[in-house]
Formats: sequence, C-alpha cells, structure tokens
Amino acid sequence: MNKKEFFEFGMVKKFNRKSGELSISTHTDDAENYINSPIIFIEIDGGLVPLYVISDRLRDSKTIQVLLEDYSSPEKAQQFVDCPVYLPKKDISELHDNEFYFNEIIGFEVVDKKYGSIGFLEKILDRPEQKILQINHQGKEILIPLVDEIIDKLKRKKKQLFIRAPDGLIDLYLEE
Repeated sequence: MNKKEFFEFGMVKKFNRKSGELSISTHTDDAENYINSPIIFIEIDGGLVPLYVISDRLRDSKTIQVLLEDYSSPEKAQQFVDCPVYLPKKDISELHDNEFYFNEIIGFEVVDKKYGSIGFLEKILDRPEQKILQINHQGKEILIPLVDEIIDKLKRKKKQLFIRAPDGLIDLYLEE
C-alpha cells in the first residue's frame, strides 16, 4: 500500500466507553461528504491498516462517529485514540475556491493582508476549541486561529494562503 495514494482525513479523538464507537475529528469543513465509506485506514506504527466500517454517522460538520468491524468494544477501540485516519485520494470530494484539506496546505507561504508574507505553515494544531495555523516566521512561531473569517484566498499553484489576521495578533509574535 503506497501512502502517497491516500490523504489524511482526520484524527481519532476519543472512543465511546460503552459502544466502542470512535469519534473522528476531520480535516474538512464538510464531513458529511465522507459518510458511508466502507473502509478507513488508520495509521499504526507508520503503516496504514485497513479497517471495515460497520456503521458511521455525522456528529457535527467536522466530526464523524464510526464503529469498526472487529473493534467494536471499548477495550479494542481505545488503541486508536490519537491515530491519524486516512482515505484513498480517489475519494476526495471536489473542493471549491477557498476550501482545502489541511495536509494539502502544509508548507504553503502564509501572506497576511497587512504584513505581507509572515512565514510558512508548519502544521495545523487540532485543539478542542478550534484548529490553529502554526507558522514559522524566521524561526519564531506565529499562531493564527483557523476560522473562515480569517482565510482570504488560496493560490494552490503558487502554494500561498492569504489571510486577514485580527488587528494586533501578529504584532504579539513579532515584538521582541
């Protein structure tokens, strides 16, 4: 199985202590497009393990609940917490203008409307409150909340993400 044929769809965040159902926080704004996938791939020790889905349901626009064949007990499901979940690239939904998959924009230059280029996106932190862009600015870390109001546009070919950071936020990181 070639990992290049897959994309990181999300992360297992928790499991139901009664049913063994997994809660997958997705890297998309529209998790509904991925309901009814018969199989998911969970990364374990660097490899992708195919697992069959017994049932799945939408919890909210960014979270899917799944029950896996042979892992439907809490004791078995617990091992998948904090593991990345992958799907085949052929299952990727068509994206519109400013929509993107998180793994797609890692390494993109981040350009703020006021400051211009502020660095390169190192990763997207998945916090319970919200997702956060972690940007490397000349060795310094800049953290920007990943919310629709901040994203201005995306230029895939130039590998650039244009944002409008809240007033004063970038200043906090650039002050010495």
